[in-house]
Amino acid sequence: MEDRVPGIKSRVKGDEADLAKIIPFVNQRYGIDLAYYRQNFLFRHLRSRMQETGCATSLEYIARMKADPDEFKLFLETLSINVTHFFRDAEVFKAFGRIVIPELVKRKDAGERNCIRIWSAACASGQEAYSLAILFKEAMGDNPSSFRIIGTDIDQEALDRAAKGVYDQRDFRETDKKLLDKYFTLEYNKEYRVNDDIRQYVRFEKNNLITDEPLRHMDVIFCRNVLIYFNRAQQDIIFSKFYAALNNTGFLVVAKVETIWEKDKFESVDLSSKIYRKVAQNAA
Repeated sequence: MEDRVPGIKSRVKGDEADLAKIIPFVNQRYGIDLAYYRQNFLFRHLRSRMQETGCATSLEYIARMKADPDEFKLFLETLSINVTHFFRDAEVFKAFGRIVIPELVKRKDAGERNCIRIWSAACASGQEAYSLAILFKEAMGDNPSSFRIIGTDIDQEALDRAAKGVYDQRDFRETDKKLLDKYFTLEYNKEYRVNDDIRQYVRFEKNNLITDEPLRHMDVIFCRNVLIYFNRAQQDIIFSKFYAALNNTGFLVVAKVETIWEKDKFESVDLSSKIYRKVAQNAA
């Protein structure tokens, strides 16, 4: 029986055993291990691309990727969780600004760190990273050395868009108009460009949460609506990397639908907003 994409007449015939043949090919050719993704998530997107390209089996789709280098990029984009907007889940940002930022500022004023470092992990096209920059700038003023934000993602095209800093009106559906007017410039085509006074705080770089080394000396990590696409074993790997990346008592923020099981690594600060604090390492 043919596998079908709901609502679309499909000629994809490959079962899961057949689809799994694509995993070693991609690993060998592109150096990316698709086995890290949940199987149902991975196979759903494989079937979608195969349907789009008219490929019925894994061998046909492998031949397609060999013949068209852009096809793998298109497939990889479907795995990127890059649907987001500014201040997504606005109540989370409000809670973070109320609970976490004052504590970080207090630490900074006490001389604990000269610069607050924030990691927006799996940042897609940058809306979250810039949202955090606005939040911190509103709280901390114009000191250009007070904080830095690093946005990372596996999708280079999304990172390129993030670095460009130009967004459509629909990206601001949860953004206060005062902030929109203050930190963005409306362009002729009804798109908005992030102003330089925000861009100066943010940089973007490529990073695979599973295979690459984590960033270091972070005070905050935001990683939301990504972990649900990994299985428990891969989530454990990522949480261990986040634990290593954070300074003692640094903060981790995940999505409301995501769960942290590592109670020895992270303790809840605000459960409703899924804000956690790194449990301090015991002295040796």
